[in-house]
Amino acid sequence: MLTFQIQYPLAFGEAMYMCGNFEQLGNWNPVQAKRMQWCEGDTWVLTVDTGVAAAEEQDFEYKYFFGEYDRPTNIEWEMGPNRIVRTTENTVITDIWNHRKILFQCYNPKKYAMFISGSSYDLGMFKRRISMKQKEDISYLRILVNVLEEKEIRYQFHLINKRHYTSPLQQLNLLTNTNGYYKNYLVVFCEGLEQIKRSIYQLDNHICYGYVPANQNDFNSLKMANLNTIIEFQNSQGLSSNSIKKDDFTYFTVNICGNQDSNYLQRLYSFIQLLIQKYNIIYVCNNSLSHLRKYLQAYQKIIISQ
Repeated sequence: MLTFQIQYPLAFGEAMYMCGNFEQLGNWNPVQAKRMQWCEGDTWVLTVDTGVAAAEEQDFEYKYFFGEYDRPTNIEWEMGPNRIVRTTENTVITDIWNHRKILFQCYNPKKYAMFISGSSYDLGMFKRRISMKQKEDISYLRILVNVLEEKEIRYQFHLINKRHYTSPLQQLNLLTNTNGYYKNYLVVFCEGLEQIKRSIYQLDNHICYGYVPANQNDFNSLKMANLNTIIEFQNSQGLSSNSIKKDDFTYFTVNICGNQDSNYLQRLYSFIQLLIQKYNIIYVCNNSLSHLRKYLQAYQKIIISQ
C-alpha cells in the first residue's frame, strides 16, 4: 500500500486527482483518475493498493492534476516530468507541487568530511559548500528542486582528509533523467573521487575554470560538462593571442604576460563578456590556479563596479 499526500489550496468545488501508468490510477486516462481526500491544512491524501500492479510494472509513474470535484473536467496538470516510485512497501509519500526530491550519495566508509556544491539554492549556488550527513558507510544529502525554476542542475562533490579532492563537474537534467529513482527520490551517486587528478571549478553560472587540458581524457571531461569554449591564459613572452577550432571545441589563447594594468583588465573583461553572450558558458584555464584566480578575482571586482 502506498499513501500519497500533497498540500495544495484549491477553490471551493475543486479537487486534487492522481493519474498514473497502472490500473489503480487510471492508466493515464484522466477520466479514470483517482480523486484524493481533502484533509485539514489543504492536504490531499490517497492510498493506493499496488499489489496487483507490482507484478506488472517495475516503476510506478504518476502525476497530480486538479479539476472539478464531481468529475475531472477543466483540469490543470502539474508541470514537469512524471513522478516515479520504485517500491511496493507500505510507504507514505509526501510530495510538493512542481518539486522533485533528489538524494545525493557517496560511498564513504572512512567517514571523511564530505561536502557538495552546485547551481541550485539548496546546493549553495556555487557560493558555499554544503556539508553532507553520514549514515553508516554512506554520506548523503536530500534536497528539493522546483522544476519550473531549475530544469537542470550542476554539482560537484568535495572530500577532505589530509588533502582536498573535488569531483568532476556533473550535470543533472530533471526533465529527462528517469533512471535513478529509489522510492520517490532521484538518487545521484558520487563517482570518481579516487581517480581525480584535474578538477573543474565553477566561478558563477557562466564561467568555469581549471587547469589547461593536457590529454584526451581532460577534453572528454570538459565535453561531459558541456564546456566547449576554452580560454587559455598564457603567460609566456612572445606568444600572440589567437583562436582555433579543435574537434568540438572553440579554443582561445590569450597572452596575459605582464599585462596587469587597469586598461588591459577592462579589455579582458569586455572580451570575456562577449564570449559569454555568444557561448553562454566558458572554461578559463591556466597551469597555475593561483595565478588564474588572481585574474578571476579582478574580473569579479570589475563586475561589482559596473
